[in-house]
Amino acid sequence: MAAAKKKGGRSKSATATKMQNETARKEATAGKRQLMSVIWFAVAVFLLCIVFIKGQNVWLAIHNFIFGVFGVTAYFYPFLLGFVAVLFAMDKIGGSINAKITESGVLVILIGAAVDIFVKHGETLSFWQHLTAAYESGIALKSGGFLGALIGQPLYIAFGKTGAAITVIILICVFLMIITGTTLMSLFKTVARPVKSISEQAENAYQNRLEREPKETGEKQLKVIKGFNVDIPVDDIPEKRKIKKETLDEKQRRVVSAYYGAEPEEPATEPEKEEVPAPEEESHDIDGALKAAREEAAAQKEQIKEETERFTEHIEESEAENAEEADTYKFPPLSLLKETKATNAAALSAELDSTADKLVETLKSFGVETRIVDISRGPTVTRYELQPSAGVKISKITNLADDIALNLATAGVRIEAPIPNKAAVGIEVPNKASAVVGVRGILESPAFSSAKSKLTVALGRDIGGNAVVADIAKMPHGLIAGATGSGKSVCINSIIMSLLYKATPDEVKLLMIDPKVVELGIYNGIPHLLVPVVTDPRKAAGALGWSVSEMEKRYKMFADRGVRDLAGYNRFVESLGDPEVKPMPHIVIIIDELADLMMTAPNEVEDSINRIAAKARAAGMHLIIATQRPSVDVVTGVIKANIPTRIAFAVSSHIDSRTILDTAGAEKLLGRGDMLFSPVGSSKPKRIQGCFVSDEEVEAVVDYVKGDHTADYDDDVMVEIERQAAIEKKQKTGLPEDGPEGDPMLNEAIKVVVENGMASTSLLQRKLKLGYARAARIVDEMEQRGVVGPYEGSKPRKVLISKEQLLEREAAGADEE
Repeated sequence: MAAAKKKGGRSKSATATKMQNETARKEATAGKRQLMSVIWFAVAVFLLCIVFIKGQNVWLAIHNFIFGVFGVTAYFYPFLLGFVAVLFAMDKIGGSINAKITESGVLVILIGAAVDIFVKHGETLSFWQHLTAAYESGIALKSGGFLGALIGQPLYIAFGKTGAAITVIILICVFLMIITGTTLMSLFKTVARPVKSISEQAENAYQNRLEREPKETGEKQLKVIKGFNVDIPVDDIPEKRKIKKETLDEKQRRVVSAYYGAEPEEPATEPEKEEVPAPEEESHDIDGALKAAREEAAAQKEQIKEETERFTEHIEESEAENAEEADTYKFPPLSLLKETKATNAAALSAELDSTADKLVETLKSFGVETRIVDISRGPTVTRYELQPSAGVKISKITNLADDIALNLATAGVRIEAPIPNKAAVGIEVPNKASAVVGVRGILESPAFSSAKSKLTVALGRDIGGNAVVADIAKMPHGLIAGATGSGKSVCINSIIMSLLYKATPDEVKLLMIDPKVVELGIYNGIPHLLVPVVTDPRKAAGALGWSVSEMEKRYKMFADRGVRDLAGYNRFVESLGDPEVKPMPHIVIIIDELADLMMTAPNEVEDSINRIAAKARAAGMHLIIATQRPSVDVVTGVIKANIPTRIAFAVSSHIDSRTILDTAGAEKLLGRGDMLFSPVGSSKPKRIQGCFVSDEEVEAVVDYVKGDHTADYDDDVMVEIERQAAIEKKQKTGLPEDGPEGDPMLNEAIKVVVENGMASTSLLQRKLKLGYARAARIVDEMEQRGVVGPYEGSKPRKVLISKEQLLEREAAGADEE
């Protein structure tokens, strides 16, 4: 027994010792916890001072280092560090404080990565160049710092901007939950608590409203008069609307009064069926009451019929309005166009760096010291911006274009010296792998979608990869020229597609002239067309003649109403509020091949184009002219003077480039949509990769537009074009005429000069065996008729018509005879 007691005493002593040790350990842990919290809070205060105070010497170096590493998130880190220290001291979070501090640092780095992803990337920089730039821009408070770029850039390369952003945001949320010790259940309860509170408040409010509402007693009160239908009153009430406004109790009292001949007393409680005395048949005229009820029912039936008729009329009016809405133009969806795959810029960084080094070394080998200041990679070419050393002439660099192309093993380079508004020289080198610029990407861009003008058209992307659009209203006319297959027809298709996606048929009308027949015929049937696509060259001259007449007609209307341009006239029409007077649409005249028209009717076509180009801007009429033969006899000086906006695709020589742009450069373009765009007022043309639209995409959009809207051609315009064409046909030149004014040998002389491709007096003397005087007179007569050019000294005269044109004129002359 004594041994048992001794053993129990030892057990109690051991337990007490153990509890004392546990208490001491907890106190030591709590003390250590408080000490670590104080240390880390002091570190947070120190970092806060460094971040917000620049200081000097070593302090400034630490300040710049922290911002270079963390970027703008350096402002956030001291506060987060202090917050974690306070929570740890309050025992709100468990675990090791060092682990929590590490998690806080990771959270700050992830926020820096998010900043790096959302800030615009230099896609042409390599990974290490991007890290260096991120460190420098972090010091300038423009990025997430070095660590942010170290995490953000690989995610950006791997997933793209959207995927990287989603990944970083999810990681930030996870680390926030880890730091604060938040679980999914607690997060759910936190979100559900206010929702549940709002739901309970709404339910209580609904119950209170139900309690405040008076109880409906209509069903119970109807039991007072057994078997009597109170919906059919028996008294003669002239206005039926009064019945609806009365309460049920008042209605019952009237009915009971008419039935019994006295006003019944209103019971205090719900009456029972036994308390109502049965009516006496001998004291009331039931037949009269029933007759009045039938008349009242008939009147109500008539009223219902009238209301039904009015409702039917309202439905018919609504259907008419819906039909008008259905007739409105529905813009085609962008899903009809194909998306283009984005190129991986990081994969091309090595190529860019290698080319840049070769470029600098090549110039250095010729004694030209330069350094790369920027690289802009476009879809087709990359522009390397070099800053020459002091004393280096720009001409020394431009003269080395062929040597640079040789050393870089490219087809050719284009040098822009200097770049406008930059102290640098741009050397444009073709990419080894060019990217396709889809028209959908340009139509989706903010530059196009946010443009207010209905005449905004998509052109392509510049060297920086930015979308380029143009406003036809500001052009106000455009000339597109280039060799065959360089991209002119695709450019015209892009312009037309842009108008279909931007403007309704009431806002913009199109007049298309296509002497080649096959290019624009697909657009026949769209509602934007004034008339079917004009393919006959003679009718094309008539269409231009109608355009001149329409321009003069519009100016006369402007003068009568005291307005200056189309926008002012349309505002005037809107202020009238007269549905009969409709606003005028813009008219865009598209000519696909000017050279063919100039061969058919040069004088009439050139005169009409010059008049439209000189005056039609304020009238809302605009010209888009394309040609594959940019020679001076097609693109004359007067046409160039009146069409300030030019687009040059690849041409064969610098002479053609000067004809289009008044400067060389188009001969070095790569083709396949590579263009130089010279808008009105620009000092130098801008290099653009034109957007591509395939024939399948054009067909899909046109079919969609045709499916919802039928073409409404203007018969008056068609008749006027036919009339103008007939006039032009009668006024044709270059054929022999009957009478003393025409030489009998003139027809033969024209055939001779056309076959030989030149005209001279000695040629006619030899071929036709004529004397000098007669041959000279025939040459002068051919010049007057526009067959040959003017006198050029000892050189033969140029022949201005082709064999095909001669055959057409002879056929036209035979038809007249």
